[in-house]
Amino acid sequence: MKVRWTHFVVVRLSPPRQSCGGGRTARIALIGAFVIAGGRAAGAQATKPPRKASSKSAQVAAKPVGPSTLDGVYTDEQASRGKDVYAGSCRSCHSPISHTGATFNKWWRGKPLSDLFTFVSTRMPKNDPGSLAPEDAADVVAYLLKMNAMPVGPAELPPDVDSLKKFRIEAKPKVASTTKRATP
Repeated sequence: MKVRWTHFVVVRLSPPRQSCGGGRTARIALIGAFVIAGGRAAGAQATKPPRKASSKSAQVAAKPVGPSTLDGVYTDEQASRGKDVYAGSCRSCHSPISHTGATFNKWWRGKPLSDLFTFVSTRMPKNDPGSLAPEDAADVVAYLLKMNAMPVGPAELPPDVDSLKKFRIEAKPKVASTTKRATP
């Protein structure tokens, strides 16, 4: 059995004593236990070669399952109502730029839509948190999705957390520019 040294740990339990060697013995025993355990773990890792995933299975694993905000989870009418609520309750503290693009993606991409709904319904507006009716909070969430170029759909967002847990927030993919520059 070949032992591979991957970690070296020195632990000092107590200052060395001149009259008693018990502290030194305990330190040596503890270091030995760490070395043996580390050697066993390294040996176990060395015997199992890393499994290579095919590129196709890696792509499937990377893509989250279930409906997302890119599937059209709100209506245009709902977003329009949300715009009115936003103008009356949100705009005094927030500019639209704070809820769009990279900022929005940094905070919300990949999370359940229920998290955004909960945030809006319990923490907003800043001057009176939790005062929005659930329907108004859902309308504001719809408006935020519209501001982030999420597609509209045939049904409105339901105004309850449990119904929104199945949707994840996904960013609209960036499209590479295909226009060519004019050469002088």
